[in-house]
Amino acid sequence: MRLHAPLPGDDRALNMLGPASPDAVTDAQDQTGSVPFLEVLWSWTQAITHERGLTPVRKHVTAMTARLTAHLPWICEQGWVGDFAQEIHDLVRTSQRITLTEPRRELLKGVTCPSCELTALVRYFPGDWAAECRNCPSVKLDRHDYEALVQGQARTLDGVNP
Repeated sequence: MRLHAPLPGDDRALNMLGPASPDAVTDAQDQTGSVPFLEVLWSWTQAITHERGLTPVRKHVTAMTARLTAHLPWICEQGWVGDFAQEIHDLVRTSQRITLTEPRRELLKGVTCPSCELTALVRYFPGDWAAECRNCPSVKLDRHDYEALVQGQARTLDGVNP
C-alpha cells in the first residue's frame, strides 16, 4: 500500500538537471543527490572567468563547456585541478548511470598486462583506449600498442609450444 503517488519520471534525473538554489546550501536537507549538472559547470566557468579576467559567458552548456575546454591546459596547472577533475568525473558517471549509457567492459582473455602480468586487461565500449588493466591504473594501451602486445605474446607462445 502506497501513501503517495509515484513520481512521474526518474527523480535522479530531475534532481541532476533541476535548478539549484541561488543561495548557498546551508543544510544537508537542501540538496539530495548530486548538485545539478549546470550548476557544477557554471561554478567552474565562473571561477575560471574570474581568475583569468575573462568576459563572462552565458549560462548555457555549450558556452560553458567551450570555456572550460579552451582553458584546460591552464586548469591542469592549477592546484585545484584534482577537485575539478573529480567533479567533472562525477558528472559524467552520474549522467551515465541515469541515462543507462555506462561503457560496457569486456575482459580480453588470454592477454596479460605488461606491468602486473595478470590477465586483467579489459576493453570499454565506447571508450578511448583499446585496452586497460583493471589492476594497474597507469596501463592504458591504444590500438597500436595493444596489437603489438598481442603479437608479442603470441610469438612467445609459439616458441613454447612448437
